Amino acid sequence: MKKNDNTGMLSTFVGGTLWGINGVMGNYLFLNKNVTTPWLIPYRLILAGFLLLGYLYYKKGSKIFDILKNPKDLVQIVLFGFIGMLGTQYTYFSAIQFSNAAIATVLTYFGPTLVLIYMCLREKRKPLKYEIVSICLSSFGVFLLATHGDITSLQISFKALVWGILSALSVVFYTVQPESLLKKYGASIVVAWGMMIGGIFIAFVTKPWNINVTFDFITFLVLMLIIVFGTIIAFILYLTGVNIIGPTKASIIACIEPVAATICAILFLGVTFDFLDVIGFLCIISTIFIVAYFDKKAKKK
Repeated sequence: MKKNDNTGMLSTFVGGTLWGINGVMGNYLFLNKNVTTPWLIPYRLILAGFLLLGYLYYKKGSKIFDILKNPKDLVQIVLFGFIGMLGTQYTYFSAIQFSNAAIATVLTYFGPTLVLIYMCLREKRKPLKYEIVSICLSSFGVFLLATHGDITSLQISFKALVWGILSALSVVFYTVQPESLLKKYGASIVVAWGMMIGGIFIAFVTKPWNINVTFDFITFLVLMLIIVFGTIIAFILYLTGVNIIGPTKASIIACIEPVAATICAILFLGVTFDFLDVIGFLCIISTIFIVAYFDKKAKKK
């Protein structure tokens, strides 16, 4: 395996881990600070986009505006900001708000399966055996984490179901659509503009300044952690991984997200786990090694 492949897999792994932590932090705000998705997402995207664009302007100057000058690229970044960036954020946190982080993650992780199907159709090929095994293992692991093997214990409201399905579809768009922009401009610029575009649009729709929440130092601190680590760094790392190893492998490796979410829920929200949780962890983590092994084997041939 090439060094770049290792970098891509590590970037995706860390990005997925930060997403998992991010979901639990959002869950904490929903449970304890009267925060709602219409309040959280606009501030999260706008502040993260502003900070990242400021940093990029300091490093690259006016080059950060090049993506807006090309009409074709402008259309693509607007679509990414509205459907990809805003879509993944709003739908995922809405699913958390109407259920919990575990259920929302289960629904969202239909996304990697849809990515695999899309890529096979686009490339006009059948899925490779190890891809099928990886998808099945990761899906089974997420299922165990959320239900402990008892499907009757998964109580999903209609709103949670709808938002969860929309979240899975958004993951497909977010993973596949910006490929050309990533190669041309890099992950940082694409993510920054996507955040700003999506955040400004949803702010005018939800008007978060009119929503009452319990805004104290803890709320501010958690919001900053969500913005810096769960948004800026996580999205850049994930899209960097997509750019290096491709959307199919990246979406499989990012299945580490529910593992991170569960561990953080145990540590910070007092959630308990048992033997089936451990089996779920192993199923999900094993997909990383399966992808690495068979990818290396295929390249040797």
